[in-house]
Amino acid sequence: MEFWIIWLIVAAVLMVVELITGFIASFCLAVGALVASVCGMAGFGIEAQLIAMVAGVVLSFIFLAPLVNRIRKGRKAHREDYNSNMNALIGREAVVEREIPADGGLGRMRIDGDSWQIRGADGEAIGHGRRVKVVGYDSIILIVKAI
Repeated sequence: MEFWIIWLIVAAVLMVVELITGFIASFCLAVGALVASVCGMAGFGIEAQLIAMVAGVVLSFIFLAPLVNRIRKGRKAHREDYNSNMNALIGREAVVEREIPADGGLGRMRIDGDSWQIRGADGEAIGHGRRVKVVGYDSIILIVKAI
């Protein structure tokens, strides 16, 4: 078996490891193995392939690793743009199905077919049939204000 095929297999395995773990070092090693594979296809000896591997790894750590880290950091910074779970309910409007008593008790409303327990934002009483807006949550209880 030719060395360039071995380098190509090593690069593929390292890319699978990168996809599973997200560890940037395996990506840089895969780039180095790919560069060594290209040198092997060009007919260079094993010494040149090893030098190409080391050069590819070093250059990918210098240039590609910071780029990948910057891209990953950018994705995490904008995570709140895509609200999910309870955060997605904040700002939504609905109609009270069971009134909220003035003593800070709980009422009920429906959002997207789901029935939620609700409490007035300032301990206010909100009657049945009133429109409310979700302003927050406490565990699984939505905090609402009358609109």
